[in-house]
Amino acid sequence: MKFIVLGKYTKQGTDGWLDNPDEDRRAMISALSNKIGGKLIDLSYTRGIYDVVAIVEAPSSDIMTSLKLSMMKTGAIAELTILEDIDLNTIAKEGAKMIGLYKAPGN
Repeated sequence: MKFIVLGKYTKQGTDGWLDNPDEDRRAMISALSNKIGGKLIDLSYTRGIYDVVAIVEAPSSDIMTSLKLSMMKTGAIAELTILEDIDLNTIAKEGAKMIGLYKAPGN
């Protein structure tokens, strides 16, 4: 499964960057992805509301949620949003089959 991960660092996290500006975070995140049975596809640091955007392959959303919890525990991450990549055409086909099944209250 493919996931898009949006993250914001805490002051502690940005302080770590300033203390170690040459640290290879891409290598660490790539190794971490491999340890959970996945793969880092892409990693970008950004300006704006998120500090980091990663695209990761992982076995399941449960694994990604577990990873989120473990990363948040370090205190370096303020926010970590995990979005699951979906096939909207397949979903729309299934949804089209369900049109009319739900009846609104009073109908």
